[in-house]
Amino acid sequence: MLSQPFLTQLDSRAAIKGSRDPLGVQSLWSRLGRHVVANLTTVSTSVRDFTVLLLGHYFVERVADAGGSEGDLATFLKWEQLAAYARTLVNEDRSYRGTERVARRLAEGERIHLGTDSGAQILGNQRIYGLWGLYTVPARASRLLEGEPTRLTPDARDAVERHLLPLLEQQGARTVSGIIDRLRAPRHPLDYREHSRDAPILKGIGAILKKVRAGERQLYREHLLHGGPADLDASRGTRGQQRLFAELLTETLEDEDWVLTPKSLEALSHRAMKRGELGEQLAASLDRIRTMELLFAPAVALFEHLLGCHEQAPSAIASSVRKHWGTAPRGTLNLEAIRKLEPELRTPGDDDSSQRWLRLAESLHASQYEEALHQLMSQNEAVMKARGAAAWTTLKNGKLHVRLRDEHLGRLPDAKALPSYWRHAYFIEALRNVAADLRGTP
Repeated sequence: MLSQPFLTQLDSRAAIKGSRDPLGVQSLWSRLGRHVVANLTTVSTSVRDFTVLLLGHYFVERVADAGGSEGDLATFLKWEQLAAYARTLVNEDRSYRGTERVARRLAEGERIHLGTDSGAQILGNQRIYGLWGLYTVPARASRLLEGEPTRLTPDARDAVERHLLPLLEQQGARTVSGIIDRLRAPRHPLDYREHSRDAPILKGIGAILKKVRAGERQLYREHLLHGGPADLDASRGTRGQQRLFAELLTETLEDEDWVLTPKSLEALSHRAMKRGELGEQLAASLDRIRTMELLFAPAVALFEHLLGCHEQAPSAIASSVRKHWGTAPRGTLNLEAIRKLEPELRTPGDDDSSQRWLRLAESLHASQYEEALHQLMSQNEAVMKARGAAAWTTLKNGKLHVRLRDEHLGRLPDAKALPSYWRHAYFIEALRNVAADLRGTP
């Protein structure tokens, strides 16, 4: 499996040192999720964005070959901007990153240009928060990109040249070379008026990004939905589990009310069990995810609750939690299954991490909420220490002192909601979104 999970989303409080993921849950759920989805991230959810990425790297290479002097990143950022304006102007698409700036500039009639300066970028930091920063790693994991400098794999290049570029050229024989010329320029004023020189290029880009066509779908099914050639590599892939999981998730697309919950994942596990040896392996992976999420989700909710309990005694906090949850965790936590998964709870460099999680599970199961609070505080202290930061909560004179106060995180889920309570991604929704984009593919 992948030894280093993708880190894709920053906590909104990241300005405070160590404020991301205070219980260290991300590495745990990522590791579990990689058993069933090896290539995608929580934010690489759009097939159409992968198309923009691949075309961008194609033009990066073409510009470099034509003597472009600004470098690959500059070329890619300008391509992403050009594609964004085409998606809005031609397709009325508002689903990409940067749509707010693009829509505002168009609505206000600003003079628009392609470039690397802040006035051209469509995001506050387009390199980090655009496709270059968020989609390159999953594209490499999917064997769509490779090498240094980053270039298209043979399969990706074939799809671009056979299925996408001909659509661009339908707008005129010089459409592709026109894009290259615009991307080579350090700054290109974009004229989006109907009969301008840029209009055919915008129209052509809009055409290829309007929908996923049959010629592209086989590439995306194999490399995105099924994990690509690396999926059969025991050291990096799921050994076929992702392909079967994608098939089962595709079947859920007919249910408009489907949401990811412990119950819905259990139903998928039961269906997987009927699919032979591979299905049994997938079912075991899904059961592990379900078992651990029933611990992780309430644990994170309870820690967030602590952040709104400044200067309260732990016994008083525990009493209020007991009134709210009662013995509900006893019915959701499978201690035997959790204990068997102790290796999945280990954190490198922290020998006691798995034991803290086990003690937390045991205290929640027994409704010993004051002990659970202490275990959560210990876990946060260990996580923050490893990051060179201070614990978010401490005890002073018998009362809770909250360093990072947040009274707006919402109340604890109700006891009756715990059996269906879900918080973490495990990359499952990303795979389902890709399946939705490719639905109907033969």
